Amino acid sequence: MPKKVLFSKEFILNKSFELFKEKGIDAISARNVAKILDASSAPIYRAIGSMDILKKELIKRAKDLFMEYLIKKRTGIKFLDIGMGISIFAREEKQLFLQIFTKDNIEGSLIDEFLNLLHEEIKKDERLVRIDKEKQEELLISCWVFAHGLSTLIATGFFKDPNDEFIEKVLKNAPAKLFYEYIDKYSK
Repeated sequence: MPKKVLFSKEFILNKSFELFKEKGIDAISARNVAKILDASSAPIYRAIGSMDILKKELIKRAKDLFMEYLIKKRTGIKFLDIGMGISIFAREEKQLFLQIFTKDNIEGSLIDEFLNLLHEEIKKDERLVRIDKEKQEELLISCWVFAHGLSTLIATGFFKDPNDEFIEKVLKNAPAKLFYEYIDKYSK
């Protein structure tokens, strides 16, 4: 009788996450995961339970990784740090960025989580709190559109391996100016 192949849940998740990052959530099937494990699908079901559970775990991992990039302190200016975070994520995790932000098949919106994070940061900045909610929302959307556009250009290779300094400079020259214009105009 052949020996049963056993894989830990963590090992299966790690291998599946590699597949997800490269090929997207649609590639996550018992057959495809078993193929990268060089095993049958039985160990997957034994360790994970179901493909739905596996997909939810992978989406959670993607969200957690993305949020790590967003909340990392880089410059000390929170909005700039968040913009740099999404751009650096796009540079370092190109395929995952494209899977998340250019596909409509991921459950649970990372964009909503991203915008919620920005809303929380607005509440912490007394300069922004003085601006009315409508203008806060305009600023938020403008910053998101710019950061997402820059990140998409990075992920698709328009900018070839931009370094952190390049990203910071580009973000400071556009959204930061908009940010300070809003503060000057609407917080007085």
